Amino acid sequence: MQEQLKTPLLQTKRPYETKDSQNRGRWKRAIGSGSNILEVVGERDISFHSHPTEKTNLMSSGKPDEPNQLPKTSSTHHFPIYNSDDEELGNDVMQSSKNERQRQFLEIDIKEMMIKSSRSSFPCCIYRVRRSSFPCCIYRVTPVLRDVNKKAYTPRTVSIGPLHHNNKNLKGMQAVKFQYLEQFLKRATKTAMLNELPRWGDPMGFVTSLDTDLQPGEHFSCLERFLGLLKSTERDIWNSYADDLNHITLEELLKIILVDSAFIIELFLCFHFNSSRLTPFEIASMRMDLLLIENQVPFFVLENLYKEAFSSYPAIYPTILELSCEFFEPYNDQKMKIQTMKHFTDLLRTFHLPIAKDGEYGSDGGTPENESKNQEPDDSSEHLKSATQLYAAGVQFNVSSSKCTLDISFIEPKLEIPCLHIYDDTEVIFRNVMVLEMYHYPNETLICDYVLLMDFLINTSEDAELLVEKKIITSRLGSNQQVASLFNRLGRNIVKGINDKKLKGLVQALNAYYDTPWHTTKATFWLKYFSTPWKAASTTAASLLLLLTLIQTVLTGIAL
Repeated sequence: MQEQLKTPLLQTKRPYETKDSQNRGRWKRAIGSGSNILEVVGERDISFHSHPTEKTNLMSSGKPDEPNQLPKTSSTHHFPIYNSDDEELGNDVMQSSKNERQRQFLEIDIKEMMIKSSRSSFPCCIYRVRRSSFPCCIYRVTPVLRDVNKKAYTPRTVSIGPLHHNNKNLKGMQAVKFQYLEQFLKRATKTAMLNELPRWGDPMGFVTSLDTDLQPGEHFSCLERFLGLLKSTERDIWNSYADDLNHITLEELLKIILVDSAFIIELFLCFHFNSSRLTPFEIASMRMDLLLIENQVPFFVLENLYKEAFSSYPAIYPTILELSCEFFEPYNDQKMKIQTMKHFTDLLRTFHLPIAKDGEYGSDGGTPENESKNQEPDDSSEHLKSATQLYAAGVQFNVSSSKCTLDISFIEPKLEIPCLHIYDDTEVIFRNVMVLEMYHYPNETLICDYVLLMDFLINTSEDAELLVEKKIITSRLGSNQQVASLFNRLGRNIVKGINDKKLKGLVQALNAYYDTPWHTTKATFWLKYFSTPWKAASTTAASLLLLLTLIQTVLTGIAL
């Protein structure tokens, strides 16, 4: 047994490797035994060192791995991937077998490319020490925050990046992602062939067609180019994750990044060209998963791969930034023009920030650090009365016409707040953006400040009812109590005081208004006698009767 382990795995003869390829050091595919292919491929990686001595499970404690198996592709998979509905059953089976075999070869090809390009002088452990030269932007949520609502940070449909790659509930999507990777490689290969297309050809139809129009294996030609591109930025990719990633090697990380990035790009392109076979529900579910803070890849990786594949033909392909904004357009109420972002959670945060004067707003915007840093604590902004208490003191709640969530203003006695639409996924959106702010924008916690302000205003169902009545909140949660509970949960273990200078001043102004006795007296009188038309009519009638009685008394006294 030990003698077998000493034999380098990469030197063993493979069923699809011919003698000719051995002599020239190049791989030449031929159909081989499926069981032997599975031994080489597997879902877990083989060692990526130049002379591996054994095959181990990266997630275990050094014990030899069990025989690996590829994720199975079901013919009735929930996500239809480029299959014709008009084919007969026999053709479906043959096509499914062909696609499975191509995916196996694709995964083999990825592994071999990474093995050949791995550098023994730079072991992956060199990146395990946290560096400050390249700031991380993708974080793992701490248990304190996760325990409040675990589902808010966990993908339900598709895992992106290394943090949820081993989620057993999402393993079914691995086969789908490899299908999208294959389609991405075919699209990139066909795009590179546009120069050879006859003048009367249709470039748009050629690259967007779901038919391959390629020789078998021809789309593998660009794979090494993409892997080399990832290798050139491997340090920045590794450093983008705040987690130590002790459960994974650098080569495994790059493979995950390549497959997931290709999946995202192809998903966006299919959405843009209206060629996606996904249902609206499936797209909405994937869109939500792509916004989770733990379910991200660095955006510069998507940019680099996309530019390498499609930047030569801007007339056909929009930029990846434009595709991203198009895919997440339901969250862009302000129709903002985005300059840059770190990842999709960062994009979501930017959608809720105020628009700069030039009409554009980058992801690095927000409250300047020199305005928020090292400010003296002010107790007058640490708490605020509830909406019903402020309303009783004379504050008038009005809905603002602004589309920016943070565009809140108070000009005595009117408090204007933009309308907030609350859906089932609102808590997920707020939680992930708040975690990003706490870790990456500690001096620009604008969304956290907004949530804390709403938590101050909404303590009970009566507070929520008031804001719903004033059309400041529209809710699909079912009851006002659920709205109140939502903001009470969001404020737990996350926000401690308002940092934003504008909102802090607004809270101080509201507290000062509430503490003025005359405002409370005037508001109490108004609510008691004039808050409704019936109260106003009865109060007016009583006042007139009192006035007439007084006049009669005076006149009687004069007559005497």
